[in-house]
Amino acid sequence: MIEKREEILQEAAGQAASSAIKKPSLIVKLYDSYLFDGQEVTEIDLSGLYDMTAEDMFAVDEQMRRLGYSGQNPEITRQYALLTTAKLNDKPWEWCNRMKARDAVRIKNVVSGFFYMRG
Repeated sequence: MIEKREEILQEAAGQAASSAIKKPSLIVKLYDSYLFDGQEVTEIDLSGLYDMTAEDMFAVDEQMRRLGYSGQNPEITRQYALLTTAKLNDKPWEWCNRMKARDAVRIKNVVSGFFYMRG
């Protein structure tokens, strides 16, 4: 009886732990695919935002400075979002440059929304 109770408690704890770490998918399907280095890009995985560190942000900040950005709140710009997207996907900084404008705006909204959402 005690063994069965312990088994039930462990199962419940495992379910609670697994539900606590589930994160919504952040895969953005592009309206218009594009080619980068001969490979077609059809979707963008932004799930790395959940694990992004301050150090990762510093790397994007530094790239923004190299590109001439000197304003406030770079994390709300399209350029920052697209550089972040490249960083999260272990791609060169230029990875998103051929993305169509409407997809770039969608990516920007997801990235900046992620940083500023409440909850």
